[in-house]
Amino acid sequence: MGDIERDAADGVRYDRDPSPYEFTCRVRYSEVGHRGLLTLPALVNLFQDCSTFQSEALGVGAAWLRAAGRAWVLTHWQIVIDRYPSLCESIAVGTFASSFKGIVAKRNFYLRDGSGTMIARAASTWALIDLETGRPLHPEPAFTIPYGTLPALEMPPEPRRVKVPEDAAPCAPVTVTRGLIDTNEHVNNCQYIQMALDLLPRETEPARLAVDYRRAAVLGDVIYPRLSVTDQGAMVSLDDRDGRPFAAIAIS
Repeated sequence: MGDIERDAADGVRYDRDPSPYEFTCRVRYSEVGHRGLLTLPALVNLFQDCSTFQSEALGVGAAWLRAAGRAWVLTHWQIVIDRYPSLCESIAVGTFASSFKGIVAKRNFYLRDGSGTMIARAASTWALIDLETGRPLHPEPAFTIPYGTLPALEMPPEPRRVKVPEDAAPCAPVTVTRGLIDTNEHVNNCQYIQMALDLLPRETEPARLAVDYRRAAVLGDVIYPRLSVTDQGAMVSLDDRDGRPFAAIAIS
């Protein structure tokens, strides 16, 4: 991680020479589908775990954020997968921050196989929110300096927002249960993706995924999915009773 120093006043680690944070592992049985390949939700969870591990290593993890009354929330995913690794395959998961501008933070992720080849990559957008008001904030230096920044990974162009067609077909509603909730008392980011995949008319291993997170669903909410499928892929909107989206998802 470079030359890390710990500031005795705030317990935060400041990295003078930022580099990607990585951890290595093997693809677990619990992470594969019946074809023996890592699933898309498992990949997303690996990416989320990697950013959490980095924050904890830098001293700005979950407990530190809670004490400050703050939380980082994900607002957008763009994920490109060249290949899904198989059961027991050795992989390396990495992440780094690429920019902090205004209230927007950007972070990249990647997955490498045992030969070092990058087989999946992602760009993500985050916002720091006040836990009491739920409103986004301009991060103070203590929330950003520890990460440093590195040049962003090259990603394919994408529309600014995921736009689900108005005539997307309604699907069976989903009630938010305890198993879908994370430490922020919201539906976990990955669970929205799993809901979308469960709607697809055939099993798929997507090569591309884009997700706009609009609002956080909480325990007891009822989510009303809408699905549109074309030759180019699937679009899913996960809405509340009034048609306001919690998340919009594009899968291809």
